[in-house]
Amino acid sequence: TDELSLSVTTTLTQTTTSTGIEDTTGLTRKKITSTAKGTASGQITLYTADDFAAIGYLYIKNLETTVGNRIYVYDDTSSGDPIQFQLDAGDFAFIPMHGDKTYKAYAQTNPSSIEFMVMGKDQ
Repeated sequence: TDELSLSVTTTLTQTTTSTGIEDTTGLTRKKITSTAKGTASGQITLYTADDFAAIGYLYIKNLETTVGNRIYVYDDTSSGDPIQFQLDAGDFAFIPMHGDKTYKAYAQTNPSSIEFMVMGKDQ
């Protein structure tokens, strides 16, 4: 019955050039059709190992509205493809990533929609 309220802010600065913002994948919405990790098709690659020179940040949101329709994010570069975290319907995460890992997502329900973006420094 205790109420908890958190407020945290951070500022990310990206370089803007004549072709747009560098060092970001841009905000993307995709459907996940895989309900398994590993070699199954239909997973979404969120970040490929060593794509950025410095630590990247991942923003990801589960766009599903039915509670229990989870999205699972796992480390595709480590043995056993360990799950890093899961997001229930409507949940989002903003996390610093380990730069030498490839992160992929699969869903509990086929299809499931997500939006995501990776921001980092490629210098």
